[in-house]
Amino acid sequence: MVTIHVLLTGDSGKAAHLPTDKPVKLQELLSSYVELQEPATRSQIRALAAHTVCPPHVVELEKLLEDDTYKKEVLEKRVTMLELVEHYLACEIPFERFIALLPPLKARYYSISSSPLYKEREASMTVSVVRDTAWNGKGEYKGVASNYLATREFGDKVACFINTPQSNFQLPEDLETPMVLIGPGTGIAPFRGFIQARRELSKQGNELGAAHLYFGCRNPEHDYLYQEELEQAEKDGLVTLHTAFSRCPGQKKTYVQHLVSENAKDVIPLLKNGGRLYVCGDGSHMAPEVEQTIISSYQSMYETSEQEAIQWLEKLERDGRYAKDVWAGA
Repeated sequence: MVTIHVLLTGDSGKAAHLPTDKPVKLQELLSSYVELQEPATRSQIRALAAHTVCPPHVVELEKLLEDDTYKKEVLEKRVTMLELVEHYLACEIPFERFIALLPPLKARYYSISSSPLYKEREASMTVSVVRDTAWNGKGEYKGVASNYLATREFGDKVACFINTPQSNFQLPEDLETPMVLIGPGTGIAPFRGFIQARRELSKQGNELGAAHLYFGCRNPEHDYLYQEELEQAEKDGLVTLHTAFSRCPGQKKTYVQHLVSENAKDVIPLLKNGGRLYVCGDGSHMAPEVEQTIISSYQSMYETSEQEAIQWLEKLERDGRYAKDVWAGA
C-alpha cells in the first residue's frame, strides 16, 4: 500500500509557493497559495492592533491576546484573521502585510482506498466533504480540500504527490498473518485497498490469514461506505465483517470499540499470538478509545495490571504489529 498526499490548491492546481516568473491574479493568490481559514495567531492579532486607528478597537484586539480569551474567542471558535479585519473596520493593515502574515497553503493527506494489484494505474480516495455551521456562529465552514475535490470534474488535474508510508501501514509480508482492521467512516479507505489486494492475491493461489474488519458509521441507510463491496468480500471469505451503527432510530448507539470489547475473547488472543492490528480514522476520540478497550480487555483476560497491558500494546507497536493512520477529529 501507499499513501497519497494531495496538495489541494485552487482551480489552477499550482503548488503552495508563489512563482517568481509571472504575476499572480488576486483570486488565484487567495485560493491557491495561502490559508485563509486558520484561527488567527497572536502575532497576526498584534499586527492588526498595530494598524488599527480606533483606540477602543485596539483595546478589544489586545484583549484577545490574553490566554483565556484567546483560547475561548479565537481558537475554539476558529476566528480567522480575515474575519477580524472584516469586523474591525478601523484596521488599516496594508494588503501586502496582510498577505505576508498568512501561512502558505498546507498539503492535505489522504490514504489511497484501492490496490495497485487490482488496478495498477488507477488510484481512488475516500473523502468526507466537510461542510457545517461555522463554530463562530457566522455562516458556513467548508473544508478546503474536501470541497475542492467535491467540485472537480472528470479530466480535471489535481496537484499531488505519492509517498510510501513510514508507519508500517501495509499488508504483512507473511500473507497468512491474521489481522484486525479497525476503520470507521472514511477510516475504511486503506482497508478497502487491503481487501482488493487480498482478492487478487487469493486469485494467485496464496493462502491468506484471517482478517477481521470493524467498520462503523452513523446509519447504514446513509453512510455505509462500500457496503456492497464489503459484504461481498465477506461472502468470498476475504474478511470477517463487524459493523457498528451509532445513529439508528430505536437502537442503542454502538461504536467499533464496543464490538471490539464484545469480541475480546477472539481479538486479544489473535493479537497476542502474532496477529497485526491496524487502526485508521479519528485520532481524537475513536483511536484512543479503541486502544483503551484493547488494554482493558487484555488486562481482564490475562489478569494483569493496567501498566502491564499498556506495555504489551506498546511492544506490539514497537515490533511493527500495530500500525495507526489517524488524524485529528472535529
